[in-house]
Amino acid sequence: MVIIEGPRFSTRAESQSCAAAGSSLVNMTGHPEAVLARELGVCYAGLALVTDLDAGVDARAAVHQGAVFATFAQHIDRMKRLLSGAIADLDDRPDCSCAAWLQDVTLPFELP
Repeated sequence: MVIIEGPRFSTRAESQSCAAAGSSLVNMTGHPEAVLARELGVCYAGLALVTDLDAGVDARAAVHQGAVFATFAQHIDRMKRLLSGAIADLDDRPDCSCAAWLQDVTLPFELP
């Protein structure tokens, strides 16, 4: 997966570069949220819906916002059920180490 800043569609050059590098998915939110969650010590799991083929690879397969929104609308009920089920399955995880990941980290400017 390649992460781009969004919200926007990739340019044709970006799409071709990503495809040439072997990437099969372009995403706008997979990375920033994970980094912020880690820094805050919050457990994080991503859930994404692929809405379109990357339009930039093939000039004839242009995608537009309306098509993306239509695909999203088709699958929103399924996403809601999946998310509701995942939330219902959560427990109080007292053994989770997400919040404690910084405990053993020593920064180079810290004194012992």
